[in-house]
Amino acid sequence: MCGIAGIVHLDGRPLDDGDEVILRRMGRAIRHRGPDDETLTLWKNVGFIFERLSIVDLAGGRQPFTTVDGRVTAMINGEIYNHHQIRPSLAHKEALRTQSDCEVIPYLYLERGRDLFAPVNGMFAVALLDRAERRLLLARDRLGIKPLFYALADAGRTFVFGSEIKALLAHPGVARRFDWAAALAQDVFAYGAPRELPSYFETIKRVPAGSMLELALDGGEIAVRSYWSIPARASGEELVTATGYEARFRELLEDSVRLRLMADVGCGVFLSGGLDSAVVAALAAKSLPLPTFSVLSRSTIESGDAAASREVAGALGLPNHQVCFDLDDKVFTPDDWRRVLWACELPNATAEQLYKYHLHAFARQRYPDLKVMLLGQGSDEFLGGYMDMFLPRRDVWREEDWEAVGRSISARETAQLVRTSGIALTNSGLFERGVLNPDYLARAAGCRPNRTAWDLYAGACRQNLDYHLWHEDRTAAAHAVENRVPFIDYRIIEFLATIPARHQPAIFSDKRILRRAALALLPARIAERPKGYFFYGKGQHHTFRMMHGLLTQDGGSLIEQALEGSARTDGPLDPDRFREYAASVARDGSYADLTRLLALANMGILAEIASSGAGAPTARPEVPVREVTTADWPSWFANHRVPGEEPADQIADTTVVALAAGVNLVEVPAVAPDGPARRQWYLAMGGKPVQLVDSPGWHSFLAAIDGRRSVAQIAAEQNLNLARTKRQLRDTLDKKLLVRVEG
Repeated sequence: MCGIAGIVHLDGRPLDDGDEVILRRMGRAIRHRGPDDETLTLWKNVGFIFERLSIVDLAGGRQPFTTVDGRVTAMINGEIYNHHQIRPSLAHKEALRTQSDCEVIPYLYLERGRDLFAPVNGMFAVALLDRAERRLLLARDRLGIKPLFYALADAGRTFVFGSEIKALLAHPGVARRFDWAAALAQDVFAYGAPRELPSYFETIKRVPAGSMLELALDGGEIAVRSYWSIPARASGEELVTATGYEARFRELLEDSVRLRLMADVGCGVFLSGGLDSAVVAALAAKSLPLPTFSVLSRSTIESGDAAASREVAGALGLPNHQVCFDLDDKVFTPDDWRRVLWACELPNATAEQLYKYHLHAFARQRYPDLKVMLLGQGSDEFLGGYMDMFLPRRDVWREEDWEAVGRSISARETAQLVRTSGIALTNSGLFERGVLNPDYLARAAGCRPNRTAWDLYAGACRQNLDYHLWHEDRTAAAHAVENRVPFIDYRIIEFLATIPARHQPAIFSDKRILRRAALALLPARIAERPKGYFFYGKGQHHTFRMMHGLLTQDGGSLIEQALEGSARTDGPLDPDRFREYAASVARDGSYADLTRLLALANMGILAEIASSGAGAPTARPEVPVREVTTADWPSWFANHRVPGEEPADQIADTTVVALAAGVNLVEVPAVAPDGPARRQWYLAMGGKPVQLVDSPGWHSFLAAIDGRRSVAQIAAEQNLNLARTKRQLRDTLDKKLLVRVEG
């Protein structure tokens, strides 16, 4: 994993000293991706800068690589996993001077031209200069694991590219306009032709996954073409039974994990507690005793992930580092979130990115030699893990549910395409009644007709896959770590695409193909563990509260920065209403609207950081999280499952509460912007208001607390909605402003 960037003067102007200064500034913007070495390459009107993270051939693998005849120079961010198989087949194999996996790329180009990636198994973003043909090629791997962006600068006279958006914004000629419309329209589950996420900046584009951009150095013509797509179902040899497909899948996955252990540095595994990362850890453990890293928080305790990750590591004999994200520690600051957000450059960043950013930081601190992390990412999008996104969640998924998923996606896709088709018959119900063939719309949208449930499912999940690949790359790269994703080996995806429709229900319902493979690798309880969503579930309110606390910390500095960003960039945020919206999210103890609030705040913060040119705060000198050791784990677990953390529907009617020591209900004057002063109630600790009492009903409940009467009794006496009262009660118990009075 490295960082690449470059500029091309499209009017043929040779690069000068000023361009070198700009290139080095672009390199500094992504130095975190490759702090081990930097190389600048200048040729006429083309400039490359390469930031290296040394993983393979530490001493000899400096980039860029130039062929012996001087014709081709290439720099590559990523890994060519099968380079050992490619090397002997190269006509120019005698010219190879290093053991670097990436050195094969320029020689593949000499031999195969634009078809150079056909034999390559890897994840990569490539910039390749062909001096003889006077062209620049930019390309990304088949599934788009590694990033690459480009833009026109200086009123179209300069072409700029880089691994991250911040590298492009370091060029003074690139416009810094956040794309509010694209961000507000985003839905990671898409219908119609599969496509990737936008860049979220108006003038910046992404080289598409599985595609190659060709830039003519004379004239500046740009052409983008696809070199790979998921194959049609007709390809591949059909196996007789579902069992045959399951066996072949296991072989491919095991080989994929083996290939992704290729490194001359330390490797680790992120172990979430879910099935996907557990299988990756189990297969990797056959080769290496890798350390594993897990998130320990109240949310992952409630979801069962913390206990499951510890159980998996124990069963495999692997060290497991449970990294504590305890909201009571209050270790995170608004600047921490700014660092995470700017590292990701992603407006729909959530607590998942906060966790993973600091999990990588902890791993690098604990194991300085560790530069590679294996993940379970990409399994759900191809193996059926997101069935509940398209159907009501089931306790037990049946095979017939798989076909229902396909029908649900098809109906949504048809409705979406009808709305955007402009066909005058859209309100007639003809598509719904089948009078007009939906394959017509599919073809119009760029989709293949006659698709199976798997085709529809993989297409609908394409942007969700892209979202995860994007943030996994950035949260790792921020700490000079390379993430590797064995489930997204293109051989696995091509194989899955050939499975006939008649076998799909038995294979993909509830990820049966992976669960059966896991039974030979893991405890049965883990192999059959229901699909979860990291910190989401019955304990998600703990994490949501932590994120809301970050937004409102320091007088709501992140909220105010978002408003500043909106004002600077003609954005949509109304200051008074947005501030009120931010406050209102906390009035529901479940913080149900936190994700939408956070997304809007992220948009404004990114807009402000980019438009101001200030960037994010410098990195923290220390890692603000700590490990809970194996010896301490049982007591930590017990201490953090206190009764007050139960969901509202599990707080008994007979529960009795009291104000915590030092907590009082106080009245504070507040000035209304458009009227006279009014009185506002707060819960205060040590005389300092800490929680707004935002409704008369909640105030009457708090005022009536006496440590003797139950929740239900007080609610009945005050004529309050009991369920709403419990939600508010849960949040206040979590904050330890109220305590339970035991029997």
